[in-house]
Amino acid sequence: MNDGTSAQSSHQTVADISCAECQTPVNATALANRTTKTGTTLCPECIELYYVACAGCVMLIPRDESLTRDSLTLCADCFAKPLSSAVDADLLKNPEPLISEYIALHAEEKRIKTRMEQLKEALKEVAAMQQRVLNAVTLRAGEQAVKCSFRSSVKCNQEMVESLAERLDETEFDELFERKVSYSPHKERVQQFLSRVDDEQSEARELLRSAITETETATLTVVANRKE
Repeated sequence: MNDGTSAQSSHQTVADISCAECQTPVNATALANRTTKTGTTLCPECIELYYVACAGCVMLIPRDESLTRDSLTLCADCFAKPLSSAVDADLLKNPEPLISEYIALHAEEKRIKTRMEQLKEALKEVAAMQQRVLNAVTLRAGEQAVKCSFRSSVKCNQEMVESLAERLDETEFDELFERKVSYSPHKERVQQFLSRVDDEQSEARELLRSAITETETATLTVVANRKE
């Protein structure tokens, strides 16, 4: 009985990691490199015969479903994205020149930003000692000039303002302060709520989908050289 159960379990494990095209067992340690864009597992032979890697997302896609632009093979999603005018096909294949130039400019940018902040603070101190015209001072060097504008703002202590609200009537308080209410969504909880399938909150889920907008931001950082 145990042998039968064990054999059945073994058979199911093999089936779970079999090639979707020819049903040949696939080495589990290599699955990461043999999975299609839709998560389908493939063997090396079928990949070579029927699939190709998208130049954009580098995921495997069926050859007969691939699209071509500027000699690049792309999936439908990447093909739909506009190709940046700053990046040609050769640079997409070999981005080393872009990487080298970016790192060099990144170092220069840091130096320039640091020096500019130092200069701005020094010029602000100089302007603060000059006579202001309409809350601004213009500093000149020949035909060149910079203008320093001054603006003051008022901030308040939340707890003390709440105490003040208790002493003033609503009209007086509203003349002094603007009441604001803001909402910050909890991303994971929102996603969990939207993934539910119960009918009780279906209307609320539709309202939530209309109330939020999800945007993606790409951040590029320079990787420090590895220490040997």
